[in-house]
Amino acid sequence: MNPRHEEVLRGAYLFEELSPGELEQFVGSMNTESYAPNEMIIGEGQTGTDLYLILSGSVRVTKRATDEIEQVIGLLRRGEFFGEMALVDKKPRSASVYAHESTELALFSHDSIYRIFESNPEVAFRVMRKFAEVLSLRLRDTDDKLKTLFLVERTL
Repeated sequence: MNPRHEEVLRGAYLFEELSPGELEQFVGSMNTESYAPNEMIIGEGQTGTDLYLILSGSVRVTKRATDEIEQVIGLLRRGEFFGEMALVDKKPRSASVYAHESTELALFSHDSIYRIFESNPEVAFRVMRKFAEVLSLRLRDTDDKLKTLFLVERTL
């Protein structure tokens, strides 16, 4: 494995509570993919259950407001992850994700993650807690953005 990739995984919030041996299970199950700037990684409404972690570069997360308008709702950088909602609920993707610049991603399939979880419930608990923490933070951020939109709407 690329030493830079290992460094990113060790420093990633998602994996920060794992021992080197526990982390190695994820390293052994991951694939890598590279994307050019503005290349779509996942599309809103698509099916998919993979989890992505950014090894280098950055991605922008967008949500379709209308047929013509796609709103940027977030920018994620090295060490951050996305795709966890579909991993958890197996529902269509809630947003689109594009490479913002040249980007390399670690890809973890639903099946490989759940095999790790089934063989080590303690690892599953720690990783799922990190998922929950990030989902909560992202929901709070969305709530704050909605409050701002409501305030702007009232002034118009």
